[in-house]
Amino acid sequence: MKKVIYSVTNFLHHGDDYLFVHRTKKTDYKVDSGRLNGIGGKLESGENFLEAAIRETKEETGLEVYEQDIKLAGVVRMTGGYEDDWMMCFFKIELPSKEIPLGMENPEGQLVWLPKDQVLTSDYELVDDLHHCFPDITSGKIPFFAHATMNDDETVKDWNVSYL
Repeated sequence: MKKVIYSVTNFLHHGDDYLFVHRTKKTDYKVDSGRLNGIGGKLESGENFLEAAIRETKEETGLEVYEQDIKLAGVVRMTGGYEDDWMMCFFKIELPSKEIPLGMENPEGQLVWLPKDQVLTSDYELVDDLHHCFPDITSGKIPFFAHATMNDDETVKDWNVSYL
């Protein structure tokens, strides 16, 4: 059995505009380099998913968010394709403005605001699971629980989803 990586992905939004990171700076990083993804990262030792969501938002944007600002969007188990398997919690966080305290760049790459109806058709290469989960996140069909089976090229081969 593969090692499991635990992570969070935060879908920060102001109205219908969503904030993403275009991972262009850590090109030696094996996972999703050059792709667009939500704000997030791996859990630290002793940390739960909600604590990680709050910490990652602060580290990557400078924004302080609180439990009452956060909605659970989904839980995804991802197997195959990557060197490790992943257990991810996705969160949806509404922001009062589009102002990002740390600016539109962080150690991962450029921060990008996109209207929700342009995310899946933009010229950016997306992490592949966004094609499957983003419509549910933006339409409010949350929380969802999914298992993604990945191909060797890190694309989704099978997306099995259930809803509460």
